[in-house]
Amino acid sequence: YEVVQVPSNADGRVDLDALREAVGDDCACLMLTNPNTLGLFESEILEIAAIAHSKGGLLYYDGANLNAMMGVCRPGDMGFDIVHVNLHKTFSTPHGGGGPGAGPVGVADRLVPFLPVPLVEYNGVKYYFKHDLPQSIGKVKAFYGNTGVLIKAYCYIKMLGAEGLRKATEDAIINANYLRVKLKDLFDIPYDGICMHEFVAAAVSLKEKYGVSALDVAKRMLDYGIHAPTVYFPLIVHEALMIEPTETESKATLDEFVEVLAKIVEEAKKDADFLHHAPHTMPRKRVDEVAAARKPDLGFCG
Repeated sequence: YEVVQVPSNADGRVDLDALREAVGDDCACLMLTNPNTLGLFESEILEIAAIAHSKGGLLYYDGANLNAMMGVCRPGDMGFDIVHVNLHKTFSTPHGGGGPGAGPVGVADRLVPFLPVPLVEYNGVKYYFKHDLPQSIGKVKAFYGNTGVLIKAYCYIKMLGAEGLRKATEDAIINANYLRVKLKDLFDIPYDGICMHEFVAAAVSLKEKYGVSALDVAKRMLDYGIHAPTVYFPLIVHEALMIEPTETESKATLDEFVEVLAKIVEEAKKDADFLHHAPHTMPRKRVDEVAAARKPDLGFCG
């Protein structure tokens, strides 16, 4: 098999014509996030599922953006056959910086016979391990996974309950749209309109007018005590700033975020070179990130 990328259309969603052309009799699976990385809900998801299924393919849900879905709609109702649940971010567990990743994978009924063994089942009296799956792909190493991470997410879900999970989703969506509107006069918003839990701004105009890049903006934010958003991703947006406030931010912190970015834009107009050398107040100044990636000093922290 080989991986084939399906392009987006002008609206930032799946190009259905390109998808139809890409899906043939040998198509095994289509993998999607919904909403996508631009923070846009794939409004044609039922048609997308029909196209994938028409040739016998499966639809696989990357649960990275469940922050906009939980308590509101179910991937199964959209036609997804396989769902992996990212517990980080949406369900409070760590991610990145060496933090342990973890998350369950759910499948449609017809795929259950192929799951790894053992399955945990309940016979009405007790839970037990079921090994008798003749079509199973076999046992997967580290079957129990990062148990502590799973327990933390489980406790978070139980504490919030169904209403709390839906409220978290609604707050995340409101927060993202609040910031999107507030930042329209400061940055380019290439895919404007109602977003879900995140949206992508761009520093294209800043770069063209003053030579200040998205990386410069992100580094300068550190001086103001704000963790910078993801930059240069997704790749289809030049000078991207992927902004995802989540449900935990108050209006006060969102307004502070906007004020800081407004100050940085003004700084760009007055002294771009100052931003090129940010951050100025951190214990470590700007590092050569290309060299760090290509020639990492693995003994530095020892």
